Amino acid sequence: MSPPSADKKPKIHSMLVIHQGALGDFILALPALEILRKTFPQARSVIMGYPRILGLVEHHFYAEEILSIDQQGMATFFVREGELNTTLSQFFSEFDLIVVFGKDGEGTLIGNLKRVCHGQILHINPFPLWDQRVHLTNHLLKELSQYGFSISETMPKLYLNESDQNYGKNFWKGKGLTMEERSEVIVLHPGSGSKRKVWPLERFLDLVGHLRKRLHSRLLIVLGPAEGVDIRKTFERMERELGDTAPILAKGLSLLQLASVMAECRLFIGNDSGISHMAAALGLPIVAIFGPTDQRVWSPRGKKVFVVRREIPCSPCPQERFFQCQHLECLRGIEIGDVLKGLEKMGVKL
Repeated sequence: MSPPSADKKPKIHSMLVIHQGALGDFILALPALEILRKTFPQARSVIMGYPRILGLVEHHFYAEEILSIDQQGMATFFVREGELNTTLSQFFSEFDLIVVFGKDGEGTLIGNLKRVCHGQILHINPFPLWDQRVHLTNHLLKELSQYGFSISETMPKLYLNESDQNYGKNFWKGKGLTMEERSEVIVLHPGSGSKRKVWPLERFLDLVGHLRKRLHSRLLIVLGPAEGVDIRKTFERMERELGDTAPILAKGLSLLQLASVMAECRLFIGNDSGISHMAAALGLPIVAIFGPTDQRVWSPRGKKVFVVRREIPCSPCPQERFFQCQHLECLRGIEIGDVLKGLEKMGVKL
């Protein structure tokens, strides 16, 4: 397929991206989305996926509009040779370019889109092969380059507007911190979308205690919907017991609100999770704790990233072994001292 062009007919007046990945997958795809946006700056840009995630980019450079992949009628496009939803068929037909991040290649979804869309449809394989050991962002950019796009962006970036910045300022003002104090805040995220990627809670608690004793920086603990009950109750109890000196809890926030709160903080410490990728895309220095997954493929990509991991023979895990391992020594073997070394790499004096 010849590459779409901003200079050759047919003109690209409207563009739809379909991305069904989790938060971390989506963040690492941002450089590819940025290239699409800059190649067709005048085109109407729509992204379909999970609204909780896509809220980060709606009216924030990447998209004028977002849509849920789970909306009524969408299931018909995942059935081979079935009757397609009329409303969505009309909707898809209006786009000059549709870019699908998906495993099916020339499978059911793209086949059905071709039935109703007269524009170009590009397929992006969302993941590299396990044994390729190539970073996901690089893989996606290579996929895009096969259609003739010039590759220039390699760092995921999130863009916050004035309203977001004001939300962040008001959050910290409500916690009694000045903007100078905010710039010294260390953000910690003790959870992850997968329990198999979570550093033991007792280690995180020891780390929190260590940082409170050694540093004058306030701590912000991110508690999202993926965090288990034990994690939430533990830090909520700490908040009650320590009062004004307790770590500040960020809970019940949308991803965009959380991004607005984390922006301009000193640095971020977290597990292998989407929030770690989000922090990197905001430009924060990152200390990321990795266990079974391959850092060469999945590490946060930012200006300053230090990955803490333990070298053991069976790590990283192939997918078939990931859910079978009962020991997770790759995570449990990581000590506080390993994380503190990462902080020293970030310029934090302990």
